[in-house]
Amino acid sequence: MDFEFLSPVEDKLLAHNIMLPEQVLGRNLRIHTKQDGFPDIKDVKIAIVTLEPRLIKGESIHFRFRKHFYQLFSGNWDFVCADLGVLKAGESPEDTLFALQTLVQEMYQRNILTIVIGGEQENTLGLFRGLSKMNTFVNLTSIDPRLDFGAPGVLVSDDSYMSKIITEKPNNLKQFTNLGFQSYYVSQEELDLMQKLFFDAYRLGEITADIHESEPILRDTDILSVDFNAIKANELDFSYGNPNGFSGTEICSLMRYAGLSDRLNVLGLFDMPSTARADQLLAQMVWYVLEGFCYRVNEFPFSIHEPCTKFVVPQEKETFIFFRSEKSQRWWVEVPKGAIHNNKEETTLLPCAEKDYRMAQKGEIPSRWWKSVHRSMH
Repeated sequence: MDFEFLSPVEDKLLAHNIMLPEQVLGRNLRIHTKQDGFPDIKDVKIAIVTLEPRLIKGESIHFRFRKHFYQLFSGNWDFVCADLGVLKAGESPEDTLFALQTLVQEMYQRNILTIVIGGEQENTLGLFRGLSKMNTFVNLTSIDPRLDFGAPGVLVSDDSYMSKIITEKPNNLKQFTNLGFQSYYVSQEELDLMQKLFFDAYRLGEITADIHESEPILRDTDILSVDFNAIKANELDFSYGNPNGFSGTEICSLMRYAGLSDRLNVLGLFDMPSTARADQLLAQMVWYVLEGFCYRVNEFPFSIHEPCTKFVVPQEKETFIFFRSEKSQRWWVEVPKGAIHNNKEETTLLPCAEKDYRMAQKGEIPSRWWKSVHRSMH
């Protein structure tokens, strides 16, 4: 395929690379350069692309990010990562969305995890369209202080990327989950819409109280979209940002869980401010994605034929069947699909946490199980 919409990395970044130790990322990536052209991606597992915002203020994101990212030391990783360069903003937003869609489709066909960095979160629509064209259904997760369905006072807006995603035809969005919304930025109508659609939303305090609770959600995610407004402003040295949000440590933990997810195909990192500290944190967040990827255990799709322990929890109206992997110690729960095959109800396996198993033992119904069942019936 001709990747003519991708520009090479700047020469001055490559010149700086030569002065770095051999163990750093900048010396071990396959990089799209003006001299050598587009890199060979036959055995590449992760591809990084930076996206220029339509209005560039100061030094561009692709230079700032790489300056910090290239000098980070790589771990004991056994996979190939490529820097495919810069995707310039198109003449119109639709041009940019189409380029992103094309990129995601091509990388998906090659089984490459795509990381898109920069620009506005509205570009999530291009990532979704790319994967939606390849998959029957898509699970989308957003780390965002808002739900992004519409403008203030408007429940569903034509200008909202999330509104476009939920109204596109055919609609291939299977599940949408928000991690870290802040209640004062979200109307009750938006929360009611989430409940009506059987989508999931977790308040910031719910996630930060136990960051590990996000792991099953990210394990079940095809696309992850991150708005930097979800991070505390003082973590970014950004005077106009949110006073509340995830810490640097917490957002990096979420990125590691994302990298660990066998299912994740696309990651978008958007709306970052132009500060040196934000650039450093961005580079470290991507580093943690790579670190998590290194420890993937290839359990998607999870099968009960794999080594696992089965736990049956009978309740008055339901019998829950949980499985714990012997390989990773992660948990899944059976969810009825609402279909009957050979006189037996079909089931699927939903990633969950040990906490869900403990809840079922106490007679409670895990909320993610309940919503998954109702989604399958609609």
